[in-house]
Amino acid sequence: MSTSTIRLVFMFCICILAPVIAWPLDSCRECHEDGQTMKKLGYPGFTVTQGEVETQSGMPATCSDCHRGNPSARVPGEAHRGMGRLMPVARKGFSVMTSPRSYPLEFGTNPAVHLIISTDKEGKKVRDASVTAILYHDKRGDTLSQNFAMMEQTCGACHKREFAEFSRSTMAQNGKQSQYKGWLDEQRGPHNCGPWFEGNVTAMRGATAQPFSDQAATLGQKSCSVCHVGCLDCHYAPQLKSGTDPTKGMHTFVKTPSPESCYGNGRSSVCHAGPEDRRRGAGYFGGSFSFPEGGTPDVHVAAKVGCLDCHESTKSNPAIGHAMVRRQAQHSCARCHGEIVRNHAASLHKNLTCEACHIRNVGGYQGTYWGPGKLAGAATPYFKFKAYYGTMAEPFLIKDQKGRWIPVKPFPMAVMNQTSSPFKPGLHWRFPADLPDLKRTDDAWAYVGLFDSLPENNKALLWIQLDKMSHKYGPGRGCDSCHGDPQGVQRQQVAWEYNDPGALPFNGSHEVVADKSGLFIRAIRSEKIELEPGYTMSALAPWVYLKDAWQVKGDFSLPPLRDRKGYAALKSVPMGPGKHHIIH
Repeated sequence: MSTSTIRLVFMFCICILAPVIAWPLDSCRECHEDGQTMKKLGYPGFTVTQGEVETQSGMPATCSDCHRGNPSARVPGEAHRGMGRLMPVARKGFSVMTSPRSYPLEFGTNPAVHLIISTDKEGKKVRDASVTAILYHDKRGDTLSQNFAMMEQTCGACHKREFAEFSRSTMAQNGKQSQYKGWLDEQRGPHNCGPWFEGNVTAMRGATAQPFSDQAATLGQKSCSVCHVGCLDCHYAPQLKSGTDPTKGMHTFVKTPSPESCYGNGRSSVCHAGPEDRRRGAGYFGGSFSFPEGGTPDVHVAAKVGCLDCHESTKSNPAIGHAMVRRQAQHSCARCHGEIVRNHAASLHKNLTCEACHIRNVGGYQGTYWGPGKLAGAATPYFKFKAYYGTMAEPFLIKDQKGRWIPVKPFPMAVMNQTSSPFKPGLHWRFPADLPDLKRTDDAWAYVGLFDSLPENNKALLWIQLDKMSHKYGPGRGCDSCHGDPQGVQRQQVAWEYNDPGALPFNGSHEVVADKSGLFIRAIRSEKIELEPGYTMSALAPWVYLKDAWQVKGDFSLPPLRDRKGYAALKSVPMGPGKHHIIH
């Protein structure tokens, strides 16, 4: 039989058999690629083609490769069974909203909260005010924490090595925050973010003087878990479709996480936006991420220097492991500022870190108090009254465990209704100096004591938060900001506004002083406080009763100058300190 005859017979067989062959059905494409079908179903905004997804994501994956589900079923309920989807989290109960959404993700203009969930209200499309957080489908709906099974079956099916390394990483294991095992953990101390509730509730309940329900503990853990990452938090970058760039759209992915993804990528103050701009008050982006809003961004933002340009990761060192990021980034300064770093190392100020001089105007929390309140609609002894927002013009300088001067923002903290305390008054470090950079922070805290002089919520455990400032680089602080006082006293007046549940907004202020005898937070005062029903003054403003209690002994002063006349003369000469190797 000739080759042409064989070819004809083969084509004949194909034509005869084709109608009875059961080709695999992909109901995802059958519905979602058909705009008319999606319109009839009431979800026109969810029309998308496989080609668009591949172009935007840069990956050849199918719908079910990334979202699971059942593409062989034509009935929507069956086709969507087990499917991973966007998870809006409700303010009440922190429960995932599972009802089908009429609208896809939308985009606003505020970079801090530019991802929007919309709903219908009185016949109009409005932003859904019941949504408090937006999570992706690599999180669990019950705990809001990482869903490793989903990650392994979706991202991990193609990116096996990356998933394996991520699963062991500090980020995936919530490695830092999970070490705060209650308020009385002797190794790490109490923390502004609060304790890691999971696995620690029994011990915490035994040390809590008020009822502490399972529901309160669960909601407390959910509020922690919402910040901790999966694959999509770093690599998924949804955005508006572009008429000129087909890679931009709802399915856009990036290989190298952007600085915006480190800051939650438009999902409010989650990921690093919370601890940097909200808590420390010296964040990278500033602007709408700042508290108070409008803070100056780090100078590196304008220079388009990203997080991973300074913080070592697999981008610069593949051996470090996927999702591992080196917290300490001081050594990277020399890559761009080599001469300055060399001059600094030879200067009189060589024991000051770069950020000690180049970080100013630190905002964020200027006080935080954990007391009885309501979290996600449920009563809890541990609600975080945190919105004491203001700006400290100059951070305080303290010596770290290696003898370097670092910038910190001292602010008062308390947790109410403790039964005991194992801590000794004074300065403590969160992590020992001999831990490697990947596992250590340079944060400190100062324990004050247990106090009973409150009308309720007694045995208040007081401490001073002393997080290290690491971002918001800018022009250096003036010489007098450190050396203006002959005795090396550091002093700052801080004004703030409270705008959290429990009371109508009110303004106030306090003074922070660091000298040879200790560290003091004094003269905390405010305008009249009008409480909301069901709240107590001792829970949200214990300073009203405790007054100047926030103080610890120790030498927190700066080294006084021996030659004040020489200092004055040197300051008057342009570039004088640099020429004499006083500074770089």
